[in-house]
Amino acid sequence: MRTKSGAYQNVFIKREDQMVSLKNDVTDFCEKYIKPVHPENWDWSVRDFEDPANDPTIAEATAIANVVYKDLLESKDTDVDLSTMNNVHAIQAYLNPDSRHRAFNMEEFAFALKVELEHGKVKDVNVTNNHPFLTAMIALAHMTESLTYYKRLKVMEAEGEIFEIVRKIESADTGNEEWYKELGKAEIELQRARAGLAERLIKMDDIPALKIIGD
Repeated sequence: MRTKSGAYQNVFIKREDQMVSLKNDVTDFCEKYIKPVHPENWDWSVRDFEDPANDPTIAEATAIANVVYKDLLESKDTDVDLSTMNNVHAIQAYLNPDSRHRAFNMEEFAFALKVELEHGKVKDVNVTNNHPFLTAMIALAHMTESLTYYKRLKVMEAEGEIFEIVRKIESADTGNEEWYKELGKAEIELQRARAGLAERLIKMDDIPALKIIGD
């Protein structure tokens, strides 16, 4: 029997000396960590992330980052040992509340969460159940391979959009004016994406180089 929501895999983690089922923990987690910084529409289990107005905020990203950062500390007793992830030293520096580029990092992390929510309820195959912690884990899995992952993703998406718009223009006999307008918008977006990547590359001075490069 086909199920639209997909197969959600349960994960348990020890937090504050209790084993927590992340499958059933979405609302509890959000109430504890998201609601204080986002009092309206705080429950990710029912939030409509198809609407861009409901994208994760920087404040929410910061709250989630703080939880993950605490779990990354060697002294934190967790059932899932996050300290064993590849390039954990770089991830710790990225999430560190005392980072010189904290505001920039958290703006980027909010975008990363938005991207990885596609693994939740917004698609037919639900893996994370919109759990902020699991969504963050997916984002950080990509970032263990490259801290520039999400800035490069923006560039790639803008370049792909331009490519498809140009194909539209070249294949259409008439009615190209609207597509030329869209092309102009996409080119501006590409400039912004490239500027964001350049800024990311500059603001890496307090993040150590990756020890493990490649798969």
